Amino acid sequence: MSDISEATRQIMWNISHGWLMYAVFAIALGLFSWGLARRIRTWKKGKADDERLADLGKRFVFMIREIFLQRRVMDNAYPGFFHGFIFYSFLILFFTTLVVMMDYDFHTHLFTGWFYLLLSFAADAAGLFFIVGISMAAYRRYVQKKKTLSTVAEDFWVLLLLAAIILGGFLIEGLRMAMQGDPWAPFSPVGYVFSLAFAGIGGKSGTSLYVFLWWGHMILSMAWIAILPFTKFFHILTIPANAFFSKFKPRGELSRQDIEAMISKEDFDEDNFTLGIDSTDSLTWKQRLDLDACIGCGRCEEICPAFLAEMPFSPKDFIQNCRDLLHEREKTESARAGKEGDGGDAAGGRIVGKAIDEDFVWYCRTCMACEEVCPAFIDHVDTMIEVRRNEVVMQGRLPAEAAAAMKMLENQGNPFGPQSDRVDWISELGVPVAGPGDEYDILYWVGCCTTFDSTKRKIASDLIRLLKKCGMNFAVLGRDEKCCGDPARVIGQEHLFQEIARKQVEILNSRKFRVLLASCPHCYNVLKNEYRQFGGNYNVVHHSEFLHEMLWSGSLKPEYGKMNRMVYHDPCYLGRGQSIYQPPREVLKAIPGGSVLEMKQHSRKSMCCGGGGGHFWMDLKEGKRINNLRVEQALEIGADTIVTSCAYCMQMLEDSIKIMNNDEQLQVVDIATLVLETLEAKEGAPRGRPAGS
Repeated sequence: MSDISEATRQIMWNISHGWLMYAVFAIALGLFSWGLARRIRTWKKGKADDERLADLGKRFVFMIREIFLQRRVMDNAYPGFFHGFIFYSFLILFFTTLVVMMDYDFHTHLFTGWFYLLLSFAADAAGLFFIVGISMAAYRRYVQKKKTLSTVAEDFWVLLLLAAIILGGFLIEGLRMAMQGDPWAPFSPVGYVFSLAFAGIGGKSGTSLYVFLWWGHMILSMAWIAILPFTKFFHILTIPANAFFSKFKPRGELSRQDIEAMISKEDFDEDNFTLGIDSTDSLTWKQRLDLDACIGCGRCEEICPAFLAEMPFSPKDFIQNCRDLLHEREKTESARAGKEGDGGDAAGGRIVGKAIDEDFVWYCRTCMACEEVCPAFIDHVDTMIEVRRNEVVMQGRLPAEAAAAMKMLENQGNPFGPQSDRVDWISELGVPVAGPGDEYDILYWVGCCTTFDSTKRKIASDLIRLLKKCGMNFAVLGRDEKCCGDPARVIGQEHLFQEIARKQVEILNSRKFRVLLASCPHCYNVLKNEYRQFGGNYNVVHHSEFLHEMLWSGSLKPEYGKMNRMVYHDPCYLGRGQSIYQPPREVLKAIPGGSVLEMKQHSRKSMCCGGGGGHFWMDLKEGKRINNLRVEQALEIGADTIVTSCAYCMQMLEDSIKIMNNDEQLQVVDIATLVLETLEAKEGAPRGRPAGS
């Protein structure tokens, strides 16, 4: 073998009229730029979303980390592997092409020596893994035929084009080796294997074949660049862009217009007032980018509780139908452009009625599972609620049961019953009621579901007993605590929510406290994330976090337990909404005598109880019961106790256990009740080592 420092190969061997390559590249780049400009023009027509333009440095770091580490993509093993093969191979091949371009166009000498050999081997390996990745993708799409995977005709042709480009490169390399010989062939093992097929070829026929293959490979490569903005493979650009402009606010915090401020303006035009999203014209530029970023991978459907329960709903269909409607509307507007007196028709982009039917949005549980797994960083739920807002406030359309709950919430201050019931029960608890100006360490926000359901009151009474055992200086709001507004928020009655939020913030701000304690994840989310938009900035703590802290500080020392096989159910608005997964699990692990199991769907991928998105107040009788699916997961692993930290989840799971006649096999208990039981001896209870000892 020759001196390694001399290792290299001739670039553009046997190729003349190289200027034609630049002409073809210019055409490809022109088509790409035209397609890209059309896309950008469509996004720019969207409404403003200034929040996405803040923290640019942080956004850049996030994008680099997410895209180059492929964290979301790798979350699903099989597609994660083949996409990783394709993505990282593409980066290596792109870098190799860049080095070759530098040497040829700018007369550098990078493609020599050890660097040449290393790059040759890396490029060969990358090409091989690229083919493997494409083959795995084709197998999943055309052999396995995943139902949740959107497949269109262009997918086949683009995969074939990519395979042809890579195989063309190997054919060129192999033919060059066969004709020219290559002392460094071991560093291009795949090319060497291809060269064996050309053994003995030479002369004019070999030269002509090489020229044909080289120009064919080049034209196919340029064709891929040209068509990129017109296929779903445009996600090479849209997904990094979507990652960069991701929502940095907490998932549970929604963007909103200040209705009171809008109405108060001197130039307020009641006739043109609108709220939420009614048509594609109402979409922000980021929501339009979301639509184009969707690749139809179906991961959202694979985890969506409504879809799994065979309801007429799909987060993927929602995004893709809206995208198709947007593009159709853009084509219509382009065709009308220049026609005198024709300004277009806003109703042409109406989402409800064209992209989806009137019932579609009501099946969403707002559980955020789709957003958790989406590799394109799409904000499905935020857009869904914006559509609901328009349906409820502007169109006056919502399910009858939800309308009844909203009416009760507006008239009585909660969607359950008379406010007097709250006052009477609070007085029975014998706890201090904080008045204006009063100061306490902890203000306990009880929550409506806990207050008005007699079986859920045990959550509050047990938590209050625990607060007393810890010697905490705490109080409740009593009659001044009304619904936090979450039911109105998720159903889409935004005007009512904002009225409630302002009144409750005023009440809370008149009291002094260090910690605002909540036992309901929905209340927790609203108090912590939503109220700050109305001047309410509080240190909000969920009772599972509080119990975790008390156990590990030694303020609570569990000694007794049962031989339970416990499983923790993650409430959506506590888990995915606030990323609180470990504290409640650590609490369970501190319980003597029991064992902690995990359901098939848990933590980030936990399944909703079925009561989210306002479904505690409406029952759309389509498909299976989501709560039954969740209980089945607990039974599958042999659990005898489902531990919750949400009154709504508790009710939904208890209902399912009764419906399925599993009362003797399974029970549901709140985490506060479970902890309290470990502090008090019961007959037959095993005694264990106190937590923290």
